[in-house]
Amino acid sequence: MIQTNINYENLRTSDLSYQRNDDLMMHDTAVLAMDVSNDGTLLGTTSSDGTVCVWKIMDGKLLRKLERAHGGSGGGDKGAAVTCIQFSPDGSKILTGGHDSTAREFGLLASRMLKEFRGHRSYVNCCSYVTLSNKSATTGESKAASGNALVVVTASADGNVRVWDGKTAEPMREITPPIPTSNAVVLHGEESIVSSKSIHTVMHLHSPPQTMIVVPRTDRAYLMSYTGAVLRVFTRDDVQGTDFLAASVSPSNRWLFVAADDGKCVAFDVNTGKVEKVIASFGEECSGRSEKASDITGIIHHPFRGLIGGYSNSKGQKRGILTLWK
Repeated sequence: MIQTNINYENLRTSDLSYQRNDDLMMHDTAVLAMDVSNDGTLLGTTSSDGTVCVWKIMDGKLLRKLERAHGGSGGGDKGAAVTCIQFSPDGSKILTGGHDSTAREFGLLASRMLKEFRGHRSYVNCCSYVTLSNKSATTGESKAASGNALVVVTASADGNVRVWDGKTAEPMREITPPIPTSNAVVLHGEESIVSSKSIHTVMHLHSPPQTMIVVPRTDRAYLMSYTGAVLRVFTRDDVQGTDFLAASVSPSNRWLFVAADDGKCVAFDVNTGKVEKVIASFGEECSGRSEKASDITGIIHHPFRGLIGGYSNSKGQKRGILTLWK
């Protein structure tokens, strides 16, 4: 049900001086992604003109600005859109992915690119630092050492997930979910034709350990290991042929919430793969439109409470509503 008993007057939106003065942390073009450092002091943002900014949350100060972070020749030329960002575990670096089909790592001390992860054939939609056991990180031909390894995981509109060595930027593994070939799609560019659909979400789980949920824009999602094994497939039993547009997992990793292009939100049990609940009016309530709601942009789960939020970039959605459900 929709969470309607929220007292918006009590929402704390002016704790900090720059909030009270309505001084906003702004880009010149649309903001596409955000991330907060592990210590909660820094905010990283990216935009459609290729700009990456790092802000100090306490005072709103812009600490770093990287223009055309994913290409561009300067002057009036805009860089490739930057679609995802994540801070390194120690907060000294940021990882970004963009429409130039690469992921890049930047050092914040010198504000320069340290590594480039090149190999995808289309837009990079998500990127993450992941700590894996060496057994999961190494290839089948390699002898696993003890301890852990920091790797980079990226997912792309080319339908593939790639695992990279976090130290050398060398490719370690390419993982392609077994999407039926009937879901073939033509991606941007004349040569970008693959028998998979764009992967828009990858969520890294602590339970089951060393696993991730991969969500392409098709009618199924996958619980997979970092070696590429498919452990579970999540599909709806009430309808077929609807594409999954956005997804989120609960902090306990027990529940997977997926918004589909028929306007419904489906809750799966991660342990069994079964559908536990369907919210029929999810798209309508989030977008404010009564017709088939295919404009759901994202879902987010509250970090401590049993709430999920849905939002839409629909042109008919002019108020920027975040709709909460419990």
